[in-house]
Amino acid sequence: MVSRSLTRQGVALAVLSAAELVVVAAIGGAYGTDGTASTLGALALAPVAVMATAAFARRVAGERFAIAAAVAYVVLPLLATRFMLSTYRSTFEHQALPDLVGLRAAPWFALGVLLTAALAVAPRRAAGVSGAVAAAAALILWGTADLGSIRNGLHETAWSITLLEWFIVAGFIGAARRNGWLAVALVGWLLAIILHAAHVGYDNAAFWQSLAAGATLAAVLLTSLALLVPPLRRPRPAQSAGHAG
Repeated sequence: MVSRSLTRQGVALAVLSAAELVVVAAIGGAYGTDGTASTLGALALAPVAVMATAAFARRVAGERFAIAAAVAYVVLPLLATRFMLSTYRSTFEHQALPDLVGLRAAPWFALGVLLTAALAVAPRRAAGVSGAVAAAAALILWGTADLGSIRNGLHETAWSITLLEWFIVAGFIGAARRNGWLAVALVGWLLAIILHAAHVGYDNAAFWQSLAAGATLAAVLLTSLALLVPPLRRPRPAQSAGHAG
């Protein structure tokens, strides 16, 4: 039974990896890349990003959650595009979407994939501490002053600022219900990436381009919203090995 379950999970991840290759190729064909080397690098990283997302998500909440997070990562470009107002959507697609899958600024995207893979294998407490330190360091380096201009940019280009803020808080709560240390790692690193992106600015989609390092983590956070829902079936209590007297 276990081997059959592992086989199904492996097949699911293989299919999602293939789907991500199609997504990356389609984005590259439609919106451009940084060249042949960048395109080949993005295609090579596509299945790695899917696997890293699933591996970290598995530590948070198990196998089904891992597959759901991998699905969320594959569809994230579509979700991000739909989140933009129609007047800004073309700008986002042409200037930011290739970055978010590694077709441009590939090293920055690769760094995010490597970070997610590291969090998937690091001791839970160490992962959580690293996220807290990253967020604290980002606050010291860049502070929150730049967030005001980002809010103004989002107000003009995206459907809802409040939704994004709720997404971070609710995703953290959902992940923390399963594992507090990994929830701190997830949100701590994402906050550090967001503060860096805010410091870069919003003009010419620079903010969204800089979020490429957090694409895999964002998929896990998005999927963590499902963890806010109580399970439909409670686990059965363990049966005792024997009876007294």
